[in-house]
Amino acid sequence: MAELLRTGAVFIHVPKCGGNWVREALRDQKLWRCRIGYKHSTPQRISDIWQFHRWQFIKHLPTRPDVTPGKLRNAFKFCFVRNPVTWYESWWKFMAGDWHPWEVGRWHPQRPIDECGDDDFNRFVENVLRKRPGYVSEMYRWYVDGSDYVGRAERLADDLPTALRKSGAEVDPGAFRRVPAANVSEPRRGLPRWNAGVLRRVVDSEREAIELYGYEATVADFCRDRQAL
Repeated sequence: MAELLRTGAVFIHVPKCGGNWVREALRDQKLWRCRIGYKHSTPQRISDIWQFHRWQFIKHLPTRPDVTPGKLRNAFKFCFVRNPVTWYESWWKFMAGDWHPWEVGRWHPQRPIDECGDDDFNRFVENVLRKRPGYVSEMYRWYVDGSDYVGRAERLADDLPTALRKSGAEVDPGAFRRVPAANVSEPRRGLPRWNAGVLRRVVDSEREAIELYGYEATVADFCRDRQAL
């Protein structure tokens, strides 16, 4: 979900990019105020909340009379992304053994790959490559467009304080290192093991996000470890 902070900033939750940890860290630091929009609302959907979340907004208006569409439109918004290659691993571990659509009847960022599920990891990835090549890069665009700060999930304890300071909050960076991990997916169908050819195709299809968010070296090491260069 998008999370409204007491400072008026909004945290935008990109799926499988550490968002549950961020929410708990915000609560731990007494910065969290309430949820706004649906779980994985994009900046556009928060900025245009009257269009996208009209009835939910009206429902909660009595308890949040100072939260106006204008304030949400102009709020500082931040999100986090992760290595696109490991995003596939994380989503598969989360879903394998229980593939089902999320938030049926509502917009959801995973809707384009709802039919790609497979308990064989490489078949799942191949399904996504056939149906929506470059899917993670595309999804990240939905969240980055309209965000004022984009951090990386691999360094949340450093990037979250940076985002908060940019939003105008005063924080102790060291406090975030004491927040435990949250929502770590237990593999119900074993650990994902890449076929080298499939991995190369994913790297090619996700080149946009890999380069834009500085994952070139990380992905190169990842591929060397799996002999997929």
